[in-house]
Amino acid sequence: MAKKRFKSKKRNKKHTKIKVLLVILCVYLISNLTFSILKNNKITINNKEFIKTLLDSSNNIVKKDYDKNKIINNIVKFFSKVDINNPVTALNYDISNNVVKVDNGTHEDNYDNISELEKVSQYIEDPRDEKINDPIVYLYNSHQLENYSSSNLEVYNIKPNVMLASYMLREKLNEAGINTIVEEENVTEILRVNNWSGSSAYKVTKMLINDARNKNKKLNYFIDLHRDSVSRDKTTIKIGDKNYARFYFLIGLENENYKENMKIAMSLSEMLNTSYKGISKGILQKQGKGVNGVYNQDIHKNVVLIEIGGVDNTIDEVKNSIDVLSEVLIKYIKGDTNENK
Repeated sequence: MAKKRFKSKKRNKKHTKIKVLLVILCVYLISNLTFSILKNNKITINNKEFIKTLLDSSNNIVKKDYDKNKIINNIVKFFSKVDINNPVTALNYDISNNVVKVDNGTHEDNYDNISELEKVSQYIEDPRDEKINDPIVYLYNSHQLENYSSSNLEVYNIKPNVMLASYMLREKLNEAGINTIVEEENVTEILRVNNWSGSSAYKVTKMLINDARNKNKKLNYFIDLHRDSVSRDKTTIKIGDKNYARFYFLIGLENENYKENMKIAMSLSEMLNTSYKGISKGILQKQGKGVNGVYNQDIHKNVVLIEIGGVDNTIDEVKNSIDVLSEVLIKYIKGDTNENK
């Protein structure tokens, strides 16, 4: 009598796992190839037109449909319940409202790599032609070419940077009745014409600030927007269902009036974290060799340097944070104005 053969359940499970992994691999490879082909067919659009469309839109204009990594991850999760990314930004941050750290040069403050930045970034022309009368807020970027990730803007061939953040913030403040302007001069070109290195960027913006003050006597708030150079996990936070670029405030200790500058930075940082816990990493006090140490904060008590996100943040994440920052600035400026009447 022939013996019955029984298949091992363990063996069947092992084969099933292998099949699932092969399916995942195939889906990933096919999807990756498809998006690579699609990506080569870029939509060419003028930067100014794109930015104006972005500013006019109440919704995020970035087409997430073209974010291949996100789509591929969703496909894989659908078939296997496996999350490829396992994002660090989903972690809960436990951070005090005002973290004040002293830095003697460990935090990178170098802008001499302009030639490298020009490969991934570019000066962004102001998308608005309208004149703002009697502005009280002056937005500028000492390091105009500090770029953000263009991973989800590849189809537009756009190179986002901190100037775009300034334009977005201006829109929000002007909509709230707080007259705001953005510095339009090309800092990089001024450095080039004068044969100055990137370390002279603050010298250039100091001249521009003083010129703006002479032309606009009511200017009372001066905000220099930058972005950090550290990794994404340190510059991003997830609150609710949104990712936000985190904030960092810089104060130069080599300015004898730095305590006045500290007041506005601490107030804004605290207000940000009250509304969105952990969105501000606090205040970094800077001095010593290799850093500026002043950051033009000797010009006025309300000069504040704010880093929004980092090199790996997308413009959507920056836009989410600009919405938050504008809320806080509107509240702070209106309260400050009422107190000084």
